[in-house]
Amino acid sequence: MKKLTILFLSLFIISCGKQTAPPLELQDTNAVDNTADVEREELPAQPEPTFAAEPVEPDRGPAPEPEPVVTADVKDELRIEPILYEDFAWEKHMINPGDFLVKIAKEEYGDFRLWKHIYAWNKDEIGDNPNMIYPYTFLNLQRERLKAKTAEPTFTEYTVQSGDNLWNIAGKRYGDAKSWIIVLMDNEKTIKASAGVLSPGMTLRLREILDPNA
Repeated sequence: MKKLTILFLSLFIISCGKQTAPPLELQDTNAVDNTADVEREELPAQPEPTFAAEPVEPDRGPAPEPEPVVTADVKDELRIEPILYEDFAWEKHMINPGDFLVKIAKEEYGDFRLWKHIYAWNKDEIGDNPNMIYPYTFLNLQRERLKAKTAEPTFTEYTVQSGDNLWNIAGKRYGDAKSWIIVLMDNEKTIKASAGVLSPGMTLRLREILDPNA
């Protein structure tokens, strides 16, 4: 009897060990949740935008005609010769190397702004560009008549030697070959007559001082 009881218990334990878990009930994926079937409330249509009417300007009569625009042109201003002194005379001023109109105005009149006056007095010689002035040429400057220097240059004769030209003559006589322009100016007729060729034995006039009013 005892053996049957043991056998029965063994079979019961074995049967329990082979038991499997009950199958899970999967939710039907095709089912539709009724809670999601909530109909959306239709919103009212967006009203069309409206714009305020443009303000109407009151009638003030015809508008006045615009005044003409006047543009200041330096060149036009300088067409009229400015006068510094009621009683004046012209004085010859030699341009030195490194000079420019602003510098000359400051040195001669104590006011650099008077360069426009100097340009107006000498525009025909300088040309359209006031920055282009050349050493050993001369400008006309206004002076009070009683203070103006009007000395004329004095000359000595020079006989052209073989190998001479205006540059080396000016360099030997005045210490600067660029002053040849004054030698040419003082002997223009003679040099033109020889077609610009300096021949040995030709006589030239050379200034004793380049600027007699210096």
